[in-house]
Amino acid sequence: MKHRKVLAVTAALAGIALAVTGCSGGSGDSGGTGGNDSGKKSLPTSAQINATPVSDLQDGGTLRLPISQWVSQWNYNQVDGPLVDASTIEQATMPFIYTIDAKGAPALNQDYVTKAEVTSDDPLTIEYTINDQAEWNDGTPITWRDFENEWKTTNGEDEAYLIAGSTGYEDIESVTKGATDRDVVVTFSTPFSDWKSLFSPLYPASQTSTPEQFNNGYKGKVPVSSGPYEITDLDETAGTVTMKPDDNWWGDEPKLDQVIFRSLDGNADVDAYLNKEIDSVLTTTSERFDRVKKAKNTRILASTSAQYTHVDFSSNGLLKDKQLRLAIQHAVNRDALAQVIGGTLPYKLGTLDNHLFLSTDKGYTSNTKPNATFDVEKAKQLLDDGWKTDGAYRSKGGKKLSIAITIPSGAPTSQQLAQVMQQQLKEVGVELKLKSVATDDFFEQYVTPGNYDMTIFVWGGTGFHSSSATIYTSGDVGQNYGRVSSKEIDDLTKQALSEPDTDKANAIWNQIDEEVWAIGHSMPITAKPALVAQNPKLANYGAFAGAQNIDWTKVGFTD
Repeated sequence: MKHRKVLAVTAALAGIALAVTGCSGGSGDSGGTGGNDSGKKSLPTSAQINATPVSDLQDGGTLRLPISQWVSQWNYNQVDGPLVDASTIEQATMPFIYTIDAKGAPALNQDYVTKAEVTSDDPLTIEYTINDQAEWNDGTPITWRDFENEWKTTNGEDEAYLIAGSTGYEDIESVTKGATDRDVVVTFSTPFSDWKSLFSPLYPASQTSTPEQFNNGYKGKVPVSSGPYEITDLDETAGTVTMKPDDNWWGDEPKLDQVIFRSLDGNADVDAYLNKEIDSVLTTTSERFDRVKKAKNTRILASTSAQYTHVDFSSNGLLKDKQLRLAIQHAVNRDALAQVIGGTLPYKLGTLDNHLFLSTDKGYTSNTKPNATFDVEKAKQLLDDGWKTDGAYRSKGGKKLSIAITIPSGAPTSQQLAQVMQQQLKEVGVELKLKSVATDDFFEQYVTPGNYDMTIFVWGGTGFHSSSATIYTSGDVGQNYGRVSSKEIDDLTKQALSEPDTDKANAIWNQIDEEVWAIGHSMPITAKPALVAQNPKLANYGAFAGAQNIDWTKVGFTD
């Protein structure tokens, strides 16, 4: 799969979406096993975005879009920063050196860098030429110093920088000036095959060079940006983020007067869409889809996203015991969970049986055997070693086998999934308690610090395998919030990240996936379809395929 940064903006499917995973694209069926798919069809394999020539769009207009929670941290590289909603907005307001195109491949964004080339394989050296017009919206030029600062603040050497992950940056030996301030020379100490994933989004050295700036400079504000749009208002009371065209922008002029993002949790975004208060809404559950499919003045667009719903385990408390995590993997019928998510949607949803690849990726294979097959008897056997049957639930030393699953209050599908697992785990003598928390607190207070036993949320891919590395590796930084890992995974990940041959790298990533299942790290459920209901006049926006980035200069309305 891929670690994304672009994707649909709501997380009503099964919680909330974090913009970080390790897939590299994917389209079509969700893969794995399937339930009763009679009469259902496969999802389209390419984007449906009402593609329209920019010359045919009207000038101006206000686009109103939902986001699933209030964004408090606008530094994507900070530990609280990588949310799908934030990334969607940052694609319009911050530099992305490479973007993901409609085919799922990285493409150089020449608005910022006109050339990026490998000038040496040993050591791996990349030379970038920054566009002469590229500048921050405070009027200062984008230079090699900004690249150097991004490396220094995110390479993990100084723990005072609370980073989301150091993958790739930790492999860099130096970032130096080339012939001019607009020339950047990046030299690696260890080969890094996903070097195109780095420096996106890029932040100004003037605003993020100290730990205080890095951690708090973009908290609740965006002091300096660079893109076709700039954030002009953050109204936490109203839950709205407003962006307007940036007068300093040197590239293609955007068509809209403004875009207003509104924080709406649960199904409030569907209500807002039906009331014509917003122009587009993601409808990836049966209930949501049924409410909009026959709405007036609505176009339904469909594609396959790079997001997937999963159950995350923590190594805190009772789940520190690997055997208990593996027992839960065997006791949970993931196919039943996929059917809960798919419901009566007109598209097939099967289980996703790999943590690193979507089912349509070249390297995809099911690695659930022998550690994650649905096998109630196997689950009971694992639990019998230590946990004895004592009434409805097992116990050990007089302590009941009881764990909690933490879910955001504004995610009804998460609650449904939790309730199904509650019944499944009861069959093997495990009590699963539901813990509902405030949506806006879900990540910052619970997921990020690993303050949970189990939880449910959505990973959103970026188009690069490397973006998922810290989800599974050990250490005190990164996105392995449950801190479930092993030395084998760490070692294999280093091999995969330094392997330039795609086929060989894919084989290593699948070895990693086998180990991830073997330690009971987490359980993918199903890839998330992109089913979008929107204003028929909205163009070049909608159901994007995989991790495809949005070209905000082309989004607008037809006459």
